[in-house]
Amino acid sequence: PSATPVSSQYLGTLKVLEDKHVQKNSTEFDKADSLRAAVFQNWLEKKRVFLLELKRIEKKKAENLRNSTEEEEAVKRQEAIASFEAWKKKKGREAKKLSEKKKLEELKKKKAAEQNKEKTEAAQKAFEKWKERKVEYLREQSRKEKRSERIRKKKEEELVAEKKRDSVSAVERWNKKKEGYINQKKAEKILERRKQEIQQAKKEEKNKKAMEEYERWLVKKERREQLEKKQKKLQAVHGDEVLSPWSPP
Repeated sequence: PSATPVSSQYLGTLKVLEDKHVQKNSTEFDKADSLRAAVFQNWLEKKRVFLLELKRIEKKKAENLRNSTEEEEAVKRQEAIASFEAWKKKKGREAKKLSEKKKLEELKKKKAAEQNKEKTEAAQKAFEKWKERKVEYLREQSRKEKRSERIRKKKEEELVAEKKRDSVSAVERWNKKKEGYINQKKAEKILERRKQEIQQAKKEEKNKKAMEEYERWLVKKERREQLEKKQKKLQAVHGDEVLSPWSPP
């Protein structure tokens, strides 16, 4: 492009105002240029009006956009408030459910503790009754043995008296037989006493084993109940979390 600035003849009055000396020298040029200037001024006025209208439209659009944005923000705020209120209600219901669940678990624990206490008391009472029956049985056995011993001694005495009445002349022979008989009876009595001691020892050993077995049963029962309580506590802490089926011994 050429470095020389090019001036358009349609610039109208702008060019004419700059070159006043040309206006004075050319009347025909003034007329044509004035016409062009009038057209240009009319175009400028329309352009100004158009720009003002465009600016007013843009301002109206901006105002509408601002109002729309404010309305959207107000709607969002209302939605946020509604969501927060719904969240609060939901949290309240969840807290109420959690409280009810906790109360139910405490009630179950209390009921389980009461049942365990009742079972322990029932087991203790059953043991006491068994112990009383055992003592009474041993007493009855002792009474029977003493009664049998008295009957046996009485029969021996009656037999001795009868033999004495039967033959006074056979006293010596009878004494010898009696001595042998007494010795034999003493031996039998010793054997019987030994047998009774063995039986008594067996009974005591059996009772001792029964007591040990019962104590082991109580210990196992207590451990099992403690393990169940511990598992329930773990379930309460972990909620719906699935626990491992393995548990330490």
